[in-house]
Amino acid sequence: MREDMFKVIVERPRLVNSNGYSRDGRKFRNDENAPNRLGMKRGYTKRPKWLNENLAPLKRYLEQQVDRPWDKVYSEIRATIDARSTVQHHILQHIDGFVAIDTHWVETPDGGKVIVRRPWSCTHVLLEDARIELFVHPKTGILLRNRRFVSWDRRVREQRAMKKAQECIDRRDIDPLHQLRRIDGIWYEVTIGLLPVPRMQGDEIVHDSCWDAVCKEWVSRQHGAADTYAVSKRQLGAKELKKYALGA
Repeated sequence: MREDMFKVIVERPRLVNSNGYSRDGRKFRNDENAPNRLGMKRGYTKRPKWLNENLAPLKRYLEQQVDRPWDKVYSEIRATIDARSTVQHHILQHIDGFVAIDTHWVETPDGGKVIVRRPWSCTHVLLEDARIELFVHPKTGILLRNRRFVSWDRRVREQRAMKKAQECIDRRDIDPLHQLRRIDGIWYEVTIGLLPVPRMQGDEIVHDSCWDAVCKEWVSRQHGAADTYAVSKRQLGAKELKKYALGA
């Protein structure tokens, strides 16, 4: 672990000064409101630094230590980071967010499973249910990667894909104003209408609401990007289900 890791993690240069001008002073000197005569150092300031939460270097370092004994990895970290320093101790507190250190082994009929403590919590869960990428094996003490870990971005993408796929299954467009929608296992013909555009009433903008027959709530253009709503819905009969080749 590099000796200046704590500086890389907790410090970074300030690219913009507190007065809003860049450090090279060109924006300040070219401002039309600037004085006619300027000193040579006007608009130029020393590049100060401030604390931040740039924990990516620490995360990369820990990922590179996979398959190594955790005791050795932690010893290397402590050799570089002094816990007596408030700033450096702050880094040690973030390790729990990347590595599950408090782990236990429980015997199960299929051989056994790892129990880990949730980050910054006293509760314990199965490793496959824990949203943490690295863990210390309770038997071997080796730093390992959680193969069941799914990043937040990936979970969001998968949920969106599943929702979109389900919408394609439960919805068929007949024309711009009519849809076939499966709601709670029952197919309906839904009539679509346009939401009223905002109007001025005195000095205020008024968003008229309409009752959505599918969502069963009042909606307006103010509540989202959609500009349509379900005016009404009608359950399909047996002949219509057969006509559109829909399941009962």
